[in-house]
Amino acid sequence: MRILFVGDVFGRPGRTMVSEYVPKLRKKYKPQMTIINGENAASGKGITEKIYKGFLEAGAQVVTLGNHAWARREIFTFIDDAKKLVRPLNYPEGTPGQGVVSVNINGQEVVVINAMGRTFLMDIDDPSEL
Repeated sequence: MRILFVGDVFGRPGRTMVSEYVPKLRKKYKPQMTIINGENAASGKGITEKIYKGFLEAGAQVVTLGNHAWARREIFTFIDDAKKLVRPLNYPEGTPGQGVVSVNINGQEVVVINAMGRTFLMDIDDPSEL
């Protein structure tokens, strides 16, 4: 399976690159799946619902988050309804959103997880013990 992964989209310049180049890359390389890391897409920290939806419109099937997932309070208004948005799996139980996203690609179930490391970051559940 061919996957296009766009890592760490940062602020407006990153969003501009996504809207301009992801459709071109999808046309040229024809990936079956496109994943975009959007945790820094809103002014360098966090994501908004508008940005999340813009990534889906650009061709992403999944948008991942990371340690800056909660940088914008707006996320709490839409994360539970954003079925293609995956936050780190190893956040404590009861954390809003989902740590696993399943997508049907040409009749195959593709599961995307996002586990966050702990080096130089907050103390979180150990991803090696999931």
